[in-house]
Amino acid sequence: MTRLKWQEAVQQCSVEGRPHVLVTVLATSGSTPRAAGTKMVIEAGQIHDSIGGGQFEYLVIARARDMLNQGLVAQRIEHFPLAAAAQQCCGGSVTVLLECFADLTLRTALFGAGHVGEEVHKLLVGLNANVAWFDSRPSLPAVEEGLCRLIGEPLTVVAELDPAVHALVMTHDHQLDFALVDALLAQGVHSIGLIGSETKWERFRARLAQAGWSEAALARVRCPVGDREIGRKDPPAVALSIVAELLKLEGAGEISSLSWRQVRSSLVQDV
Repeated sequence: MTRLKWQEAVQQCSVEGRPHVLVTVLATSGSTPRAAGTKMVIEAGQIHDSIGGGQFEYLVIARARDMLNQGLVAQRIEHFPLAAAAQQCCGGSVTVLLECFADLTLRTALFGAGHVGEEVHKLLVGLNANVAWFDSRPSLPAVEEGLCRLIGEPLTVVAELDPAVHALVMTHDHQLDFALVDALLAQGVHSIGLIGSETKWERFRARLAQAGWSEAALARVRCPVGDREIGRKDPPAVALSIVAELLKLEGAGEISSLSWRQVRSSLVQDV
């Protein structure tokens, strides 16, 4: 990947949805490598532009990548006394603002293309979610049209999933549901929602426990899946309850931002 100017990097990352941190030098005191207003962009495997190089920049990159690894959408102010923190002989200090733009795409794996599955799929697509859709019935229109992928061996399909995915299991076959939940637990996906009654889950829980799954692991399965406060049981309402619960679980869109008072306080401290 070509190293870009920070303006070009921000534009590319924004258009392509790549997680990144924009670093801005807010204030400087004493002798420092670069002036206030200098910027750089940090991705997981690439950096663009520079705020001065050396150990100071290395520390900033490490802080930024820690934010990326946590999937944060946040702003953070950090102070760096160059002699003490970065072992640089400049002797000044630098205050930087780190603005982390994580990938907020909701990643989902939907197993089942029945009436509820179709409605869930519509809602997720409308939310611009990344949806992998599966069913075991080759005659379904969604499968024939290529919208829904045919399940072969559940373990093989699940092994391809990103661990960050939210899985929703709602097939027509209870045995397939069980095999999928077992495989999803082994894959360690972010969350597992299983459609069905409390009786169904108690039976599944007992079998999974016999197979060696711990209580902590089984607690990761939500069954019956969905927000029960909605109450209705027609497919669109059930789908709405499932997606509403998923959005609550994901917490997408929550941003930790700084107030102007916090920014001003940081600038005053460094003057």
